[in-house]
Amino acid sequence: MIDGAPLGRRAYDFAAPIEAGFGEAREPVLDRLVVTRAFRRLSGIRFLGGIDYLRVPRPNGRPGSRRYTRYQHSLGVARLALLYCDLKDVRGPERRLVTVAALLHDIGHAPLSHSLEPVFKSAFGIDHHGATEALVTGRVPLGREVHAILKESGIDVERLIAVIGGCEPGHDGFFAGPINFDTIEGILRTQTYERPAPRLASPETVMTAAARRAGEADRIAVDEFWSYKDLVYRSIINAPSGILADAVCQAFMRRHLAAFSAADVLSTEEAVFRKLPGLRPLLRSPGFAREVGTVLDTTIRFRARRFEVDPRGDFFARDDATRYRQSRTESLVLPGAAAGGHPPLPTQNVFDDIAGD
Repeated sequence: MIDGAPLGRRAYDFAAPIEAGFGEAREPVLDRLVVTRAFRRLSGIRFLGGIDYLRVPRPNGRPGSRRYTRYQHSLGVARLALLYCDLKDVRGPERRLVTVAALLHDIGHAPLSHSLEPVFKSAFGIDHHGATEALVTGRVPLGREVHAILKESGIDVERLIAVIGGCEPGHDGFFAGPINFDTIEGILRTQTYERPAPRLASPETVMTAAARRAGEADRIAVDEFWSYKDLVYRSIINAPSGILADAVCQAFMRRHLAAFSAADVLSTEEAVFRKLPGLRPLLRSPGFAREVGTVLDTTIRFRARRFEVDPRGDFFARDDATRYRQSRTESLVLPGAAAGGHPPLPTQNVFDDIAGD
């Protein structure tokens, strides 16, 4: 092993996870799906929504200044699924289904990701789960190419939807359980937004330990990952800055709701920012903590999440529902109180699930 990567593969690269050494191990259908217009759209959707612009205001790509996208995250989740299939000797149609479900699990994410999802849900009755289903079934024009590829590849689309939605048991819980491909990749990716970025186990190391469960080293690796998840929520997602970034995105969209339609859930952030004048400069402003109080007029209520390991759950028997627990507590964040600027905007509860459920 080299830095958590099996010999013959380069170490995990959050910027280009699939390109980091799969070669012939790929399922051919993945190569076809990643070049569709529907999947490429995710390269214009930042991974953490409004939090990305707040935490990384400088040009993307400079040392210490890198944002990621739902496109990169989705490739990473597919990489974990491919490795899982290698470890478990999953072959043929089942391997194809597992890896495609991993690749497409976020294909329906809205611009600004979870930051705007509550408004799309309340105003138009659609969230990223519904948008994903519309794409893979070809019910919307953007999804017709994806749907055709799935049918040509012999993939049962209804079963694919069930796997993506965590409605089908099996696959060692990596789609439906608390320790899943999406969460492993998403939490460890989110942790890289810390400055300085901590040195953590790679997503492949955690996934391999969770799949293998061969000894104490595997237990420690997965338990530590669950502790990382708690830290990520406390320091990034549910931190006051994270809650306010989501809240201000939602408030701007509600103010300009007449400019939106349900179709915008499948647009890009550049298109959405044009409909929300002033939002991007505010998120990028060094004075965000002070200026946000000029556009949010109420206390923000949200569900703070905590994650803990319960030793009563047997790791080796895969009693993950008992061992890897979470709790939610109603919490409050007060916007800044700076005067002037835009008139106050109405706010509602913000969405609290960002880096995988």
